[in-house]
Amino acid sequence: MSSKVREVKPPSDTSGLDELVAEELPAAAPAGPDRAGPGGRPREPGTIVVHLVEHRQPLTANDLGPNGDVVLDLLLRAARLTADECRRLEKDASWRWGLLALVPAAPIMPVARSVALVRGRGDGRSDAIVALEAEVAAIIRDWSRKKTRSLLAACISNAGLAVLVRDLIDTEIFDVLFGPWREVMHH
Repeated sequence: MSSKVREVKPPSDTSGLDELVAEELPAAAPAGPDRAGPGGRPREPGTIVVHLVEHRQPLTANDLGPNGDVVLDLLLRAARLTADECRRLEKDASWRWGLLALVPAAPIMPVARSVALVRGRGDGRSDAIVALEAEVAAIIRDWSRKKTRSLLAACISNAGLAVLVRDLIDTEIFDVLFGPWREVMHH
């Protein structure tokens, strides 16, 4: 495959942008496992490889709204969860959120999450919600190279969301979202 690249002037403000880095393998470079391409096939010398380099600014409490310091503490603790805590969080969430779906008077998790999201966005906390979700995704990505941990991600995300909009939601909604985290982390 061949392609033409023309020179493009960079924008005047590059803060917050990711960058693509193109690297051409030298003609004398041996094709080995560290030079593998898609499907594990070795790349030939002279091949151009493009990498996406992400530049992430550290998350601050100000990025997470008026309850940001508590949300940030929760995220820092989530990044240090043990394997046992992960299993217990997933088990508790499965039990609570599955059981709540059977109790007609109790708000179920998807409804509670929707209420929290709508109220948070309505109060101008959309950027904080996006920052929370991005940080949870980064935490989960660091853990799960082989296995998807969607229920664990939901536990962390819902607990963070509950704290982020604590002043905007009812106690019942907060308890549904924060319950698994409280049960495992405060014992």
